[in-house]
Amino acid sequence: MSELATGAVMTKRLTGWHVLGTLVVFFGIIFAVNGVMTYIALTTFSGIETPNAYQTGRDYNQTLEAAAAQRALGWDVSFEETFTASGDGAQAVIAITFEDATGAPVTGLEGELIFWRPVARGADVTAQLTEQAPGRYTAETALPARGHWEMRLLMQRETAEPYYLEKRVWAGGAGSDG
Repeated sequence: MSELATGAVMTKRLTGWHVLGTLVVFFGIIFAVNGVMTYIALTTFSGIETPNAYQTGRDYNQTLEAAAAQRALGWDVSFEETFTASGDGAQAVIAITFEDATGAPVTGLEGELIFWRPVARGADVTAQLTEQAPGRYTAETALPARGHWEMRLLMQRETAEPYYLEKRVWAGGAGSDG
């Protein structure tokens, strides 16, 4: 009689070829997933926001000195922001008030606001600020999308170093979730 007829169970042996095949498939899947993730990472946002990041890093001490000089001015800067939904984007109206350390308005400044998206490249919007009243500067602009924006303020005057400030804003507009 054969072994099958007596109720004996046939078992397959685990050979070196089986182990090799399992390892090749296992690591093949890992390499394939890593390759796809690497491709996605390299073809999307580069992570470099500053065109000359190395030189900017080398000049960081000068940036710190400029920030200390700006704080020494003692200026009080306040923002009034209004964002109204407009199509897929938002209409922005910004009013900025500058007061010196004594509370007097700071006049004679020229400057601009630059809106940029932290998550999208190439959608930057620049708005010129105009002095509407002593120490009060306003700008209006249309933003192409709603959501988070970084707002950079750069004000200059002939007799002083530029005044720089960066602020994150939500341009959700009226009736949005934000």
